[in-house]
Amino acid sequence: MTSSSARVQKVAIIGGGVAGLTLALALQRHGIRVSVHEKYDHYQSQSTGFLIWSYAIKILKDLDVPVQNFGAPLEVFRLHGRKGQHVVDMPIGDVSRRNGAESYEVNRRRLSQTLAAMVGNDLVLGQECVSVVNHPDHATAHFADGSCVDADVVIACDGANSALRQQMFPDVRLRMLGSGGWIAVIDTIPEGLEPGVQMDFWLPGCKAGVAQLGHGETRWYVAFNNIQPQADVAKKEQIQQQLKRVPELIQRCLALTDEEQMVFTQAGDLLALSPWYRDRLLLIGDAAHATSPYAGMGACSAIADAAMLADLIASGRPVAEIFQCFEAARKPAADAVIKESRHGLDRSTCGGLRSWMRDLMFANIPSPKLDQIVDDMVTGR
Repeated sequence: MTSSSARVQKVAIIGGGVAGLTLALALQRHGIRVSVHEKYDHYQSQSTGFLIWSYAIKILKDLDVPVQNFGAPLEVFRLHGRKGQHVVDMPIGDVSRRNGAESYEVNRRRLSQTLAAMVGNDLVLGQECVSVVNHPDHATAHFADGSCVDADVVIACDGANSALRQQMFPDVRLRMLGSGGWIAVIDTIPEGLEPGVQMDFWLPGCKAGVAQLGHGETRWYVAFNNIQPQADVAKKEQIQQQLKRVPELIQRCLALTDEEQMVFTQAGDLLALSPWYRDRLLLIGDAAHATSPYAGMGACSAIADAAMLADLIASGRPVAEIFQCFEAARKPAADAVIKESRHGLDRSTCGGLRSWMRDLMFANIPSPKLDQIVDDMVTGR
C-alpha cells in the first residue's frame, strides 16, 4: 500500500451503480487497479428510467460507452401547464448538440448492465460492505461475508442510503420532502407519443411525464407534492383519486402498465454534509449529495463526480489533496443542483395564481432566453 504522499495504485469502490461503475471505467482507462463491490447479486427486476443531460453523456462517450444500447436521444421537452394545455417546446436536441453531445432518455437497468459488462471481472456482485477501517498507508473494506479488501483508498458509491456515510456521520439522515409517486418502464409505445419528445405535465399538486427510451420502451412517472402514496390502496387508484384530470397520455400509460411494474419513489435530499471524506474513505454521488429523483440530475452528478475523481487520482497527487480538491470543485455544483431541485418541484406543482403566472411566463419567453435556460440544463450549470 502507499504512504499518504505516494501515488494511488489501487482503489476499492463500494457500490455498483452509475457512480461506481463509471468511476471504475475511468480509472481502468488510467491504468489504475480497481475492484467494485456491489451489495446485490442481481440487477433490479423492475426497470426505471431517467434523463442524462448532454454534459454527462459526453463523459460516457469519452469512455466509449455505447449510449445507444440503453436509451434514445431527446429532441424536445414539451411542457404542459396547469390545465394540461401546451405551453412551450424546449429545444433540447439542438442545444445539446451545440454542447458536444445529445441528451438521452435512459433505461436504468440497461445502463447498469452495459457499464457492468465493460467493467468486467473487476466487478464483484453480492458483496455487502459493512465498514471501512483507515490505516496510515491504506484502508480496509470489510464485508458481511467476513471477507475484506485492502486498497490505497475506498470510494463509497453506495447511494442515497449509504451505509458508509452512516459510519462517518451516524446522526445524518436524508431530508425527506414529503413528496412521492411512481415511475415505470413499459415494453410498448402509447398512442400519441412521438419519438424524441418528453411530454411533461405541470399540474397543481402533481407533475407527470412520459418519453420513449428506444428499444420499443417507454418510461413514465407521476409525482405528487406533499402527498405520500399509501401501501394499502391500489397504485393506479391513488393516481386517479389525486388527479382531477389525468392527462390522456398518462391514462394510456396506466392502461398499458401492470401495477407490479410501478416503482415507488419519494423525494429526499442531502445538502449540508461536509466533509465528504475521512482519511482514506471518500463519499461520491448520492452517498455524498443525494438529490430528489424528480430533479433529473442525480445520475448526471454521479457521472461528473466519477470523471473528475478519476482524473484527480490519476494525477498522482497525495490522497488528502485529491479528496480536498474533489470536494472543493464538486460540492458547490452539487449543492446548487439540490437547491434548484427543491425550487423546481415546488415550481412545477404549484397552483392558483403562481401556476397561471408560470405558464404565462414560459408561453411568452423570448427564444434567446429559452435557449439559455436549456443550455443551463444540458450543461449542468
